[in-house]
Amino acid sequence: MSAWRTARRVVAGLGALAFLATATACGEEPKKFLGLTRVNVAYKHDQPGTSYWDKGKHSGFDWYVGAYVTQQLKVAHSPKLVTSDVRETEITERLADLVIATYSITPEREEKVAFVGPYAVTEQGYMVMPGAIKSESDLKDKNICTMTSTTAAENLERQGLKKIKQVPNASTCVDLLLHGETDAFFMDEMILYGFQAANPDKGLHIFKGKAGQPQFYGIGMPKGHLRDCEDLKKIVKAYVQSSQWTMDFAAALREFANGHSAEVDGYRPNAELLDKLSCKG
Repeated sequence: MSAWRTARRVVAGLGALAFLATATACGEEPKKFLGLTRVNVAYKHDQPGTSYWDKGKHSGFDWYVGAYVTQQLKVAHSPKLVTSDVRETEITERLADLVIATYSITPEREEKVAFVGPYAVTEQGYMVMPGAIKSESDLKDKNICTMTSTTAAENLERQGLKKIKQVPNASTCVDLLLHGETDAFFMDEMILYGFQAANPDKGLHIFKGKAGQPQFYGIGMPKGHLRDCEDLKKIVKAYVQSSQWTMDFAAALREFANGHSAEVDGYRPNAELLDKLSCKG
């Protein structure tokens, strides 16, 4: 990432803090969201391109979304790291105020969590090492790794694929694949393209299959805050229609965006989809 883009990220991530300091100095009432001037935002830590944390430095599309929306809300932003299996708990027990963690909107999750989004739409696919596996039909009786607490395993089972190993983190599946301990990693394409870019010398191959279903990444938040939810929806709706969304996607998934520029807009949700899936409870 270029120096100017890195600087822009720092400014975006700290903009809310600067606002609060100025408002307090001038005697103005600071802005609040969920009744708070500072919100805890939960992210993944091990997914290059979508949500990654290394030695105090963060990157990935989810992080950019979090910096943007908290800046627009004019509240301070405290990040924390989570795995897929605790995302609902983080919200229902108010350990986090927002979850932005490649968190797909589903009817089951909507029973416990309110969502704003999607801010990105992605299909699912397979990642494999170079070799004989070229398509989903080659995976019969092969070992497939995917993550717990995601929609992936049931999608695989519907295609008659039975040798499924579920692990807490995407990075674990990639490690198993690279060490020959699984034959394929099945997951959201945005996540797969991030790992492919992070391992450029491994010859990792990604392909689609019938098991894949569209995933709608949303921002999870507590139920019962309709006004705050609607305010956040307006921000996300403006974001996905802006050039900022395009720049953030390209910065986060640079190799994919450079090689598939005509496909980038396929990951951008439209306003109608946001209205349909946001703030339902």
